[in-house]
This record gives sequence, C-alpha cells and structure tokens, in this order.
Amino acid sequence: MKLSSSRIPEPSSRQRGRRHLNPMQHILSIVLHELLLVPVSRAAVGSADIGGKRGLDTMTVNLYVGGGIGRVMTLNPADPAYLSNLVFTVTGVYYQIHLSQPPVRLAGVADTIAARMPDLVSVQEASLLRLQSPGDLVLAGSVPATNVVFDYLAILVDELAARGAHYRVASMGERLDVEMPMLNLQTGTFDDARLTDRDAILVRTDLSPGQLRVTRPNAGNFATAIQIPSIGLTVNRGWCSVDVFMRGKLFRYINAHLEEETAAPIQMAQALEVINGPAKTKLPVVLCGDFNADTLQRTGTATYDAFITAGFRESWAAVHPADLAGGLTWGYDEWLADPDENCIWRLDHVFYRGTGLYPITSDVIDMSLDRTQPPLWASDHAAVSASFLLQRPPATWPTAKTHSRAE
Repeated sequence: MKLSSSRIPEPSSRQRGRRHLNPMQHILSIVLHELLLVPVSRAAVGSADIGGKRGLDTMTVNLYVGGGIGRVMTLNPADPAYLSNLVFTVTGVYYQIHLSQPPVRLAGVADTIAARMPDLVSVQEASLLRLQSPGDLVLAGSVPATNVVFDYLAILVDELAARGAHYRVASMGERLDVEMPMLNLQTGTFDDARLTDRDAILVRTDLSPGQLRVTRPNAGNFATAIQIPSIGLTVNRGWCSVDVFMRGKLFRYINAHLEEETAAPIQMAQALEVINGPAKTKLPVVLCGDFNADTLQRTGTATYDAFITAGFRESWAAVHPADLAGGLTWGYDEWLADPDENCIWRLDHVFYRGTGLYPITSDVIDMSLDRTQPPLWASDHAAVSASFLLQRPPATWPTAKTHSRAE
C-alpha cells in the first residue's frame, strides 16, 4: 500500500495542528449508505499558445489513492489484537477510498488535462484496487485478488477519450503491491483488498510521428526504500521514462515519485538514484513528478537543492523568479472535505536540464471540483503544467536563472 497520503510515523509533520475530519468509527457507519457518484463538469482552461506548437507542453499530477494508507502500516504485529486491528483498519481505509469517489475525481483530472492538451503527462499514484470476495488471507490462503474495483489509469484514459483527448500509456512502473484482509460491510464476509501503486507517462496519440514520437520506455524501483520488517514489507517508490523525439528535438522525459519528508535520508538517496540513473544521459532531460521536497526546505528536506546542484532548473522558479515561495501544490486534507484547507508546500515540480529547453510558462492548477460535498478536489495535490520552446531562445529573450533555496 502506498503512503503518500498519510505519513510515517503518524501523525506527520503535514498533519500537526490540523483538523482531523470523519474519525474511522464514523466512516464505518456512513459507508452503509449508498454512495452517490455525482457527475461533475468543469470550466475549460485556455491552453497556452507556444508559437505554433514549436515546443513541448507537459503536465504532472498526483492522482491520490484517496485514503490514509499509513494507518495500516503503523499497526504493531506484536499486539495480540493485531489481526482484528488490521481488519478494522483496512476496512476503514478501503471504504474511505470509496468515499473519495475515484471516478468523480478522475473525471476532474481528465477535465484539467483535456483543457490544456499537454503532449506528455506524468501521473503518480495511478492506483489499481482489486478485491477477492470472500477472501482467503484470514485462513492463511495465498490466492491473489483479481477482481478490479478501480483502475485509475484505465478510468483516466477513458475519461480523456470521452472528451476527445486521445492518450495512451507510454511507460509505467509498478511499485507497492500489497493485499490485506477486510470486512465487507455489505455481505458480512472477510474479503481481501489488494492495492497496487503505479506511476505512468501518458502521451498524446493524435499527433504525427514527425511532431511527437516516444521510444525506449523504461522504469525502475529505487534501491533505497522504507522497510517494515515486522510485516515483511518494502515501501517501493520509483521512476519511469521515455525518450522523446519532438519537432526535431530529442530528449529524455522522466516521471519520478520520491519518499516523503518524514524519511528525509531515504528521499535524498532516491533523488541521487534518479540523478545517477535515468537522468545520467547526454540528452536534455525533462524531469517531472511528486518529489515530496519543497523549494524552500519547508518540508525539512534539502532534496530540491540536490537537483539544482546536479544542473537542473525548475520551470516555476525560472518563469516566476520573484515568487519562489509560491506555486504551492500540496495541502488539502486527506478526506478532500475541508474547504478551509489550502496548499502549504510546493512538492510537485517540472525540472529540466540541457540545451534547447527554454521554459515559457509554468502554472499550478487547482483541481477544484466545484462541489459543495466531498470530494471538493480531484486530488490532495494541485497539478503543474509547463511549456518549453525546443530551441535556443532569441538573444533578446531573458535568460532563465538557476534558482536555489537561498535566492
């Protein structure tokens, strides 16, 4: 199970001093009512004109699994009541994910993407939730759950197609794949819930190969990861990539998702794995994703500066040099229910390195669903978009600065 929506250990630095909504006991009572998936519509956002499509439009968005997965990981297996606690907690998280209404949220993400039609999209937490009913884990069985409940990638691609935005998965990395027992509150059976975490790169399919072509899809998990030996679990995170030929320019495009700020040394080690792994190339590089590292070290990590030291620049800092503290992308509550919660950190970035990549725009997109009932947002993250010229800029254009935390 993935931990990016809740922290290890709990409560995390992200949640200190914040209001906790809908305690778990409440969730188990309200899930007995029918969930109404209310369709939403969103106003279109005008896409940026970057000179007759001579450049790259890209976007990165964390889809958010929809529940506090970390509560499961912090249970103590040595507790005599561990099994009952596990079933109770997994049940609560499973129905919390249902209450987050993934199809509604992913429709909102599709609206955001279709309004701008980026050439490449990096997505994190592209979850695959499966169920076995009745399950066999409580009886020491080992048959994996295969009945798909929510496939976030498939839903997103289908929602995009319904809007006339044609994308395919160009590269995907599978991270954590874990199965645990739960109580089915509708049938009363003990079921097995299986959550698979994935990151992916989506590419437009409506452009000619001369305009956009991707090759060499690749993916990997980081060698450095959180270990939970008491339950034999490794919390995998990783990256995926493609090489892109676009309007005469060849570059590498990487999507990465690093560990959270509560495990700062692991996060830094993973950043170095990206720098010395898929980003170690003579090609120009566009590096997108959820880095869980704030520009001004407000998360307590120096990982952002490690990328700057390695020669990367960040699109927001380059386009908005007077607003390095802005462009905030994370901060909504895990229930997506509190309208007073605001983003507090900039964790999602579009980095770039190499000649011929000149950032023109960089925007943070608030994916509000324009609803009065939860979910109020499509994710607990905002999306980030950026546009680049794929050429050397004219001499009369201002040169993008290299920004560090100290500026």
